[in-house]
Amino acid sequence: TLSNYGVGHVRYRPYGGIARSDVSGQMIPAGYLLKRIVSPPGWLVQPASGITDICSVSACCIDDVVDVQEAGHHNGFGVANDPDVLTSLANQVDADLRDASLFYYTAYERELDSNGWTFDPANWQSRTPARSAGVADNVRVPDAGTTTLLGYDVVVFGDFLEHSPLFCNSVAEHVPVNAHCLLKSLDEAVGAIDAGAFGDGCEEGAYTIFAVYRVD
Repeated sequence: TLSNYGVGHVRYRPYGGIARSDVSGQMIPAGYLLKRIVSPPGWLVQPASGITDICSVSACCIDDVVDVQEAGHHNGFGVANDPDVLTSLANQVDADLRDASLFYYTAYERELDSNGWTFDPANWQSRTPARSAGVADNVRVPDAGTTTLLGYDVVVFGDFLEHSPLFCNSVAEHVPVNAHCLLKSLDEAVGAIDAGAFGDGCEEGAYTIFAVYRVD
């Protein structure tokens, strides 16, 4: 069922002692990307951090093996509907698939616009699909038991997956993350946004959340 993949209604609790807006929402099947997991850079390699690798969503952090958006096969979430699309694109460009990992994503149905300095929890709104989407959303949901949830990434989403500020803006230095440089729960992700954890001059745009699954 979809609930196996983080899809379901959620009502939020306080984060870090800071009250949040009474927001409810759901995670929506988003799609797939092929990426190579990378080791953390020096500034993140600290005994206290526990970060062992980077599994961020945005290509500014870890490159996509194939660029589904450049090929015009991306959906409204900026990713591929089906792993077969990525395999076909990889074959077309003779991409080296050694050490490549297939990721599946679900996306939070809401977004919060920010200038990168201030965040108003009252301004959560329905997410805006990528205007440049080359295909309609028709996501093939993985079979139960074929994925592993790695965590939740906060993503600045414009017309593509622009930034993952936990990594690319070094927010993971002061926000607790797991071994994959991701937040542990949807509650934590929404709470961090509401509390202004990304408000120290991070990127301007629509802040949303992607659940990151490795396809086993």
